Amino acid sequence: MTSPLERARLLDAEMRLQRAWLELSLREMSNAARGSPWSVLQPLKLGMMGMSLLKYRSLWLAAVSLLLNMYRRRAHKEK
Repeated sequence: MTSPLERARLLDAEMRLQRAWLELSLREMSNAARGSPWSVLQPLKLGMMGMSLLKYRSLWLAAVSLLLNMYRRRAHKEK
């Protein structure tokens, strides 16, 4: 059985890994969006990024996982 301190360290490491993975994915997607021929349409650029987010299921899963982990941490603190 792990101690609460070890468990907290493990959760913290998991959150850091998820954050790093998400930052890399977002950087890759923004580079792809900049290289797109549609990037010349500056007013629509944010809309294009929003639409491209719908294509990447892994980003949605990472966001949901992050929210669930935050919820679990908050619920664990309240106990």
